Amino acid sequence: MKKFFKIVFAILLIVVSAYSCTDDSLKSVAETPAEGKFLLTNSTSEIVLDKKDADKKIALTLNWDNKSWYGIDTPLTYTIQMDKSDGEFVSPEEIAIATGNNISLTHADLNAKAFSLKLAPGVASKIKVRLKANLKYGALPIYSNVSTLTITPYNTLILKYPMPAELYLQGDAVPSNWGTPVTDIQKMVQIDDHRFGLIVALTGGKSFAVISAASTWSDPAYVTMEANANPQSSGTFEPRGSATNWGGTPIKSPAVSGVYQVILDFTTGTYSITPAVLMTAPAELYIIGDATTNGWNAPGNAQKFTKIDNNTFTLTTALKAGKYAFLNANATWSTPAYLGKTDSEPLLGGNLTPNQAPNWAGSSITAPNPGNYTITVNFKSGTYVLKP
Repeated sequence: MKKFFKIVFAILLIVVSAYSCTDDSLKSVAETPAEGKFLLTNSTSEIVLDKKDADKKIALTLNWDNKSWYGIDTPLTYTIQMDKSDGEFVSPEEIAIATGNNISLTHADLNAKAFSLKLAPGVASKIKVRLKANLKYGALPIYSNVSTLTITPYNTLILKYPMPAELYLQGDAVPSNWGTPVTDIQKMVQIDDHRFGLIVALTGGKSFAVISAASTWSDPAYVTMEANANPQSSGTFEPRGSATNWGGTPIKSPAVSGVYQVILDFTTGTYSITPAVLMTAPAELYIIGDATTNGWNAPGNAQKFTKIDNNTFTLTTALKAGKYAFLNANATWSTPAYLGKTDSEPLLGGNLTPNQAPNWAGSSITAPNPGNYTITVNFKSGTYVLKP
């Protein structure tokens, strides 16, 4: 009998021990939380970012409940993820969070993320935000609800060199052939707050510099510091003069004579030389397209530009999602019409090309986010610019 009780006791001990081990193991296994329980909230949904004291002012606070979502008491890693409104969080912008259950982002923080997402400055754009949590080594990731924010970034433009008031091409690649005064056909157009441009005939294999006065060689002049034995399509330029030491060499024109668009960018100190078409400014200019009020019908006077000089037109108008082009007549279509040089011109401005027989060219232009824009078209530089 005593032996029997010993056997029963041993069996009970094994069962209890097994149950205890099983219970302990269950308590140490993480489980994915139920859908919709992991919630992210935001302090505001519409934010106009401001450059003044941007690194000090709070633009947005995100909060969440840092419960033990996995059913066990274990350290979690949190990550804020941001993407464009039409994105799927495939390659989101991320902010890792070490501790806590909230994060506050300054205007500078949020503006940097907006530019990483390629949002246009001065334009209200929608983004999606969610919170990711995971265990150590990225195990068992879970995601919160998705919040939608409307953000208007500010411009972070920084010029590498100061913008001059005027610029002219000078050299043996252009008609002046180093002589003065330089004619108006060699005067560049200020496209926006950081670029000058000009469509001009260049003699192949020759050279040109860029000067800021028509009557004489300027101080500074803009030349390249690169080895310049071969024809160029792009490169860097520098201001050279009494304050910066004279030096450098003129820019070599492309090997083949022809019409080119020359653009200088003062944020990067770079120039580009690309084939172009000379355009004569029309007497009138209209905007047409499904991005406009009248669609592809005759635009009417409400969509007519104001001509402000021999080459420049401007119009403030409402744009919606869609495409648009420019016409020289109040009609359903005209020839030439003026379209984007490529099918992927930047949303807030790009390059134009005439669309006419026999060399039909260009693509209808994609409108930016819906809103009111001032559009400036210049036929001497072959460019258009949109400002919200």
